Parts: sequence; structure tokens; C-alpha cells
Amino acid sequence: MTQKFLKSMLAEESRAYGFTISFWGSGAVLINTFGIPNTPLALMYGLGAVTGFGILAVNSFGGVTTEVQEEKSNYMALGTIHYLASLLPIIIAGFIARHLNASSAFFIGGLSVSLLYNILALLEEDISELLHRA
Repeated sequence: MTQKFLKSMLAEESRAYGFTISFWGSGAVLINTFGIPNTPLALMYGLGAVTGFGILAVNSFGGVTTEVQEEKSNYMALGTIHYLASLLPIIIAGFIARHLNASSAFFIGGLSVSLLYNILALLEEDISELLHRA
């Protein structure tokens, strides 16, 4: 495996791995609190996640009928690690689990993971850019 190949794999996988850690970790916290969810609770988690993603997509693209054109971006290696984006949603899920009933916790948990992961990933990218310029 060449270093160039490894770099391309890491760059391509960084968003998905952070997102996965965030979702699985948050789900694990909710399961630890409420037990294995039945189908309606699992759907609440999914509905919350899709709703959060939809809120970001509509706001980012300016509407639901806007044509999406993917833009490739350059970013710093630090922006691929995702300490904040991956781990903070898990902490928030713990707070949610302690303060809400199961249905609300699974919905708000899914919603918050979608919102927080993406917003915090942007913050991490901004931080890496600032450090690069310093």
C-alpha cells in the first residue's frame, strides 16, 4: 500500500467514520438507558436523524427543489479526525437520555446527532484552517 493510496482512503473515509462513531455511540447510550428499542423507538431515532439531516440540507442548498452540485473541497488533515463531531453528540445523547422519556429521547437523540455531527465537523475544519494559517 502506498502512502498516496492511504491518504486518499483516509480522506474519503473520514466523514463516514466520524458519522458512524457518532451515531453508534449515541445509540449505545440510549440503549444503555432504555434497553433495546422496539421498532417504533428505532423508527423515532431514524426519523430524528433524517429530520436533522433534512434541516441541514434545506438550509444549505436553499430549498428542497434546488439542484445539488457536489463540490470537492480541500481540507487539512486535522479536519479529518473529528474528536468534537464524533464524541460530543455521544455526550449530548447521555444528557438527553437522562432527561427525556424514551420516545422523545430516541427522536431528539437522532436529530441531535445529525445536526451536531455536521455542524461540529465544520467547526473542526475551521479550526484546522486557522491552525494552518498560524
